[in-house]
Amino acid sequence: MSLLSLAEELRCQSGLLAKRDIRPAASVFNHVPFPHLGKPGRLGDDAALLPAQSGQLLMACEGMHPALVVEDPWFAGWSGVLVNLSDIAAMGGRPLAVVNSVWTAGPDSLQRLLEGMSSACDRFAVPMVGGHSNQQSPYEALSVAVLGVAEGPVLSARSASPGDELWLLVNRSGRFYRHYPFWDAATAASPGLLRSHLSLLPALAADGIVHAAKDISMGGLCGTAVMFAESCGSPITLELDAIERPDQVDEQAWLRCFPSFGYLLAVRPSMTGRLQRMLQGDPHLICCRIGSFGSGPCRVALQREGDQELLWDGSEGLTGFGCD
Repeated sequence: MSLLSLAEELRCQSGLLAKRDIRPAASVFNHVPFPHLGKPGRLGDDAALLPAQSGQLLMACEGMHPALVVEDPWFAGWSGVLVNLSDIAAMGGRPLAVVNSVWTAGPDSLQRLLEGMSSACDRFAVPMVGGHSNQQSPYEALSVAVLGVAEGPVLSARSASPGDELWLLVNRSGRFYRHYPFWDAATAASPGLLRSHLSLLPALAADGIVHAAKDISMGGLCGTAVMFAESCGSPITLELDAIERPDQVDEQAWLRCFPSFGYLLAVRPSMTGRLQRMLQGDPHLICCRIGSFGSGPCRVALQREGDQELLWDGSEGLTGFGCD
């Protein structure tokens, strides 16, 4: 084979041409997320270079629901970043950087996914530092991962103990997003408010006010309580009449929704006054006691006006990561 033929053959190989799928991401994200790191810190290398940290590192990853990726790619991109940042905050951490993997059948949905992720990264001031892009996929899919650091105490859900109180912390200033069970208090909020709220959990951990937490996820408030109980091995009683919610929001919808900012907290009774004082000045937040951690077999019960109904029997297991 002549040198010309070899060059033409290599120039047209699919593995090389597929790298052009990265161009849309390069046009959206900041190439220099950490200027003080110099040239090695620029995006486009085989791995992203991050600043050295002094705390314990935290990692999380979320795959977005396929229907959401297809129906609303911008919001799927936004949510992919948001849920990861919330997971880091739930552990008492600060997010450092995110990466993504995206598969689409063409450029249009890819661009919307990237724009959603970019918007969230900009609003929360957390850089996107790498990922994977494929525009020749037979399906649409998105996964986002995050690296964070806990510079103070880690808020492991396993640290909750019998005698702790269960508190709800959630942003009331939102609305349900389209037809989804998603309480959106983020897309219209100011960057300053988003960043301030995201820093609350590390601050509560540093002050010793909260010692265990769980981000309210797609399982909603009650489903997250089940995962909390499974993690710590203690029974939880949810007092339904104590659960505050925004005006005009149905109880069942509120219990099942996935809030953009919502956490369950384990708080010692001696710390509840400090918790209330720290958060009482923020009109956006609901912060209320909604139950307790008890002794005995792991389970979750719903309580209302003295009546009790078993929601989940811990012997059934849920995630498989229960407390041994």
